[in-house]
Amino acid sequence: MNMAVGSPVARFAGHSLEAQARALLMNRVDTKFMIPAHELDQCLQGLEREYSMLEIGAARRFTYDTLYLDTPDSQLYLDHHNGKLNRFKLRIRHYRQSGESFLEVKKKSNRQRTIKTRLSLTGDGRDPHVINDFLSGQFGLPAAGMRPALFVRYERMTLLRRDGHERVTVDTGLSFQTPDRQHSVALPGLAIFEIKYDRKASGSPLMARLALLGYRPVTFSKYCVGRVFLDGDNLKTNRFKPLLRGVHGICS
Repeated sequence: MNMAVGSPVARFAGHSLEAQARALLMNRVDTKFMIPAHELDQCLQGLEREYSMLEIGAARRFTYDTLYLDTPDSQLYLDHHNGKLNRFKLRIRHYRQSGESFLEVKKKSNRQRTIKTRLSLTGDGRDPHVINDFLSGQFGLPAAGMRPALFVRYERMTLLRRDGHERVTVDTGLSFQTPDRQHSVALPGLAIFEIKYDRKASGSPLMARLALLGYRPVTFSKYCVGRVFLDGDNLKTNRFKPLLRGVHGICS
């Protein structure tokens, strides 16, 4: 994505990682939008007074490498596909610029809230007993019951609303790879907005902007979309077919 002076991205004030940490929103409501990547500037136009953008050094886009884990019978995928309430995703996320890695559990509650907890994989966090205790405390599945299921990579920009009650991630350059690294698929034409807010958030300026441009919220899971693209012949996929048609429509 071009970050030339004329781009709205270049006009956002920057904020630090420390400022962003004060609005992690680990217990939140999420709303996602799927847009063509070439329309990203148009979607951000005019929002510079409402949000700042994460900036570390001179960088505003950061690469995320994520390994999703699942049971041998893909139970976590199936729970999402079947619309189960109180479902989970399990992943190891590596922040390439900082070198940090975390084991993360992302829960979707029966009230449609997203609750994320994580364990730093440095020092004692690498101990198998610590990992097993962390997982057992979250949802009772032992570490031994999990296996690699999908690699995901993308670049992310993060916006923070001035009042601190809303955070927006903008993901581009999305790509998926099987655990054995033998098969992959990339979606360079797709951008995913995820608006994350707590109950105190008033009407989102970005959500209003996207609605004005004709975009509507979608249910989008990187893990599920990647699994369908790479292993759809061996999985239930009916629930995701409308979403996949939308992805193909943007990326074709």
